[in-house]
Amino acid sequence: MKSNKVLYIIIGICVLLVIGLCIFLVINHKEEVLSDAEKFKQEFEQYNGLTYEDTNDKLIDVEIPNNNPFVYKTGKEIVEIMQSEDAYILFGYASCPLTRAAIEVLIETAKEENIDKIYYVDIKNMRDEYVPGEGIIPEQTKEGTEAYYEILNIFGSKLDKYYVASDDNFYLFDTGVTRLLSPTLVAVSKGKVISMHAELTDDYEENSELTEEEKEELSKDYKDVFESLKF
Repeated sequence: MKSNKVLYIIIGICVLLVIGLCIFLVINHKEEVLSDAEKFKQEFEQYNGLTYEDTNDKLIDVEIPNNNPFVYKTGKEIVEIMQSEDAYILFGYASCPLTRAAIEVLIETAKEENIDKIYYVDIKNMRDEYVPGEGIIPEQTKEGTEAYYEILNIFGSKLDKYYVASDDNFYLFDTGVTRLLSPTLVAVSKGKVISMHAELTDDYEENSELTEEEKEELSKDYKDVFESLKF
């Protein structure tokens, strides 16, 4: 009887050890849940030091603060927000050279203007795509998502036409549709676009860092967007 009691005690200890080990493994291997701000920082900084495969141009390095104001939204979610809220929205994507050139200026300007929330929508795979056709009419190679076309409808005539260049960049062909550019910062109020700024400055040279004058100009443009919703 005594030996059986000892055996039960040993078995009990082993069971407790196994349970404890399982709990330890679950806790220490639990997938880290990032906040939207942390996710944004990670997403943009992962491209630092890399180059674009098609051009061999180096991506602009960025340093994103941990307390940035960005909140991720899908295309479908942002349509509902644009129709019902007063909000600031950034449309762009992490590997876009223009978005990378602008992002630090945008974050700093938002901080100066006490803006603590900007919805962020990654549009890299949302938009339609066209290439030059055999004649003057471009050929569509990819349709946009349903949400993308709903977003275009909300913008209405505020967006520029979408042109595609010939292989020698000598001709521009009108696709007949508008285009949501990257990056675009917009202020919306209950279904209406109040103010927006697309891309960077007129004199900006792609894949280069902004000059101090360009930073000041871009910051002023962003301030105009932010102030359009202030009362």
